[in-house]
Amino acid sequence: MKGCEVDNRVELLVVDDERSIAESLQSFLEGIGYRVVTAGDGGEALRIFRERRMPLVLSDINMPGLSGHELLREIKTEAPDTEVIIVTGFATIDGAVQAIKDGASDYLIKPFRIGTIQTTVEKALQHRALRIENRRLQENSLNVLRTMVNVLEQRDSYTAGHSRRVTDVALAIAARAGIPGEERKTLRLAGLIHDVGKIGIEDTILRKPGRLTAEEYSVIRTHPERGVQIIEPLDFLRGTLPIVRHHHECFDGRGYPAGLGGEEIPLGSRIIAIADTYDAITSSRAYRAARGAGEALAEIERCARTQFDPDLVALFAEICRAAGPGSDPFPCGGGPAAPLTP
Repeated sequence: MKGCEVDNRVELLVVDDERSIAESLQSFLEGIGYRVVTAGDGGEALRIFRERRMPLVLSDINMPGLSGHELLREIKTEAPDTEVIIVTGFATIDGAVQAIKDGASDYLIKPFRIGTIQTTVEKALQHRALRIENRRLQENSLNVLRTMVNVLEQRDSYTAGHSRRVTDVALAIAARAGIPGEERKTLRLAGLIHDVGKIGIEDTILRKPGRLTAEEYSVIRTHPERGVQIIEPLDFLRGTLPIVRHHHECFDGRGYPAGLGGEEIPLGSRIIAIADTYDAITSSRAYRAARGAGEALAEIERCARTQFDPDLVALFAEICRAAGPGSDPFPCGGGPAAPLTP
């Protein structure tokens, strides 16, 4: 495959309990260069698919045993990148809507012009190729950001692994709060890159062992907006922008950069604020030794309603206390960072 062109030598699976239809589709598709395997019912199709993992399946709906709808759901669960085209002689609006919801790339009604199959198959394979290429580009962009974060954290041995630990704690709070999976996915990405804006700040400020001057602190305060400027060109990370921009806001409105307060602050930012502070307290710094989880919790509880969302602090406290006295409630350890995936 070159770029996003479709390679018509790929192997396709045609599923139909009417043998004549399956053979007609097979003959046509092989005639334009595809390799085709046929199945007479959904169960047989699923067995073949699990062995050979075709990139595209054309399937009837009404078949003995496993229906086309059931086959579609099984395939999309096991291989989301496989395109499934539903081909049926018993079309209903509800059936078409359900098929598209379940992930079908198209829905064709019998009888159809045979040439329509070629156009539909080519379009589906092009869509698949574009989706895979887009994901590859996203992964490359995320790896660049990850490298930037790693470079930033390796500049100071005290902050190595900080972003990963913050992310782990933030996700634990989010799970406790019942935040849905897609929002947790965005939070995870935001946690891993929340400090990327510090990449342009001088070591003399970032690694200063003593108190920062007012001027130095004003430079530090620019890192959320610097981070947004780095992330903003990447459309697939757009959901992380408000979290990154506002993770240093305070619940009482005295934070930065916008002075937001209460629920004006994005939920993800309020969660990361707690996780960020917890890791800062429990990690060693050039100017002080690490403190224990109990001390960190006490400090975070003390700052509920001023720096932190009190409801989230309560959830955080539940996690800490459930671990028991003297235990680390967030045993992130020193293992490899989870991969950055979009």
